[in-house]
Amino acid sequence: MLVFTFLLEMKIRVCVNNFFLLCLEWTLTWFFGCGVFLYMAWIWLMGRLKIRLRVRNTPPPCLLDESLGQHRFIKLQNIRLHYVESGCREGPLVLLLHGVPDFWYTWRKQLPELEAQYWVVAVDLRGCGDSDKPMLRTQYSVQVIADDITQLISALGRTKAHLVCMGVSGSVGWHLAYTRPHLLNKLVLIQAPHPFVIRQYAHSSLTLYIKAWYLLFVRLPIFPELSALFCGLSDILLRPLIKAKIFHEEDVEAYRYNFSWREDWTGSFNHLRQLDLSAVWEDERQPDVIATPTLLIMGDSDPLLPLDTAYRSAEYVERITIRAVRGGRSPHIEKSAQVNQVIGEYLREMPWRPLSPVSSSLMGKVMGAGLAAVSKTTDMVDTARQLPGGLVGIATATLSNTFKMAENKLGLDLVY
Repeated sequence: MLVFTFLLEMKIRVCVNNFFLLCLEWTLTWFFGCGVFLYMAWIWLMGRLKIRLRVRNTPPPCLLDESLGQHRFIKLQNIRLHYVESGCREGPLVLLLHGVPDFWYTWRKQLPELEAQYWVVAVDLRGCGDSDKPMLRTQYSVQVIADDITQLISALGRTKAHLVCMGVSGSVGWHLAYTRPHLLNKLVLIQAPHPFVIRQYAHSSLTLYIKAWYLLFVRLPIFPELSALFCGLSDILLRPLIKAKIFHEEDVEAYRYNFSWREDWTGSFNHLRQLDLSAVWEDERQPDVIATPTLLIMGDSDPLLPLDTAYRSAEYVERITIRAVRGGRSPHIEKSAQVNQVIGEYLREMPWRPLSPVSSSLMGKVMGAGLAAVSKTTDMVDTARQLPGGLVGIATATLSNTFKMAENKLGLDLVY
């Protein structure tokens, strides 16, 4: 009877907490929506709102550049997807999944580099680019997108593929690694820490909600799409890259063409509307450890996700390589040469032999704890780089001391 009463109280507490958080999230959603509306009204009254409704029916030449690959369409069970392929069809298949809002063109720096050794396919996710655009937001869940990728691999005549995911599409990569690991040779994630870690970070501080307020704003119907269309959101999002001279005028025109209709924004926003940012409860079961060899690339100046989220993701992967590169949210564009080299070297490596369940769990804890500790030294990295030979010495000493402390704490004599 006491056990039953305790479980009932726990269930009631969880329900109350869930209801409270749901009310809070929707309150913030409408708050941000009202804020955007008032801001647009104010700049319109001040004459500073330039409504940009120019529809572009002709793609710019850069989207038709044959050096990037050939455009193809493929009919799956419930969707028609567009993709660009390059390389030899006899080579290993590499699938490139973009983030949102984005489309296949984000991989223009990777397609020419990988085609020499691989069959590279940069696909437009459903709702994006030239792929079909279902209107219901429920048709954009992680499970649905994972089904699309599963069918795509099969339709391309393959049973396995290397999967490279950027940003939001990383949740699809993690999902496939858990539910269908037989489909993946290797998993490469860019700006995509483990979803469980992101949920922990989101609710450990209001920082993510404040910086990524648009994740709540886009939950509103229609208004986010109209706001993006009227204000030229594609230009606003690309402004930092344009200022850094990473984007050229033809690249900007490609994005203006791709996002010139309201439906173009609806598909991308529906992906964001399906993100799981629910709270992590104390009694919630920890995720299992995946066995798929994984490479996680993170920009060291991402304003939303710190490097700490990448290092903590190591606890949930049996074999993981983490590479931090100089850059923000789009390191595959900002530092394309370095990212291409890292991806190429990783895909060419021989597969790791699997660890035993006990060893993999302990290794994950050591990596997660050790690398998280190392991440706290990132504030000193810039200073260390200015010292001749200082960065290598500091990094080596920090890693050595961290792993020794972790091994002693866990009582390990040897970690493989």
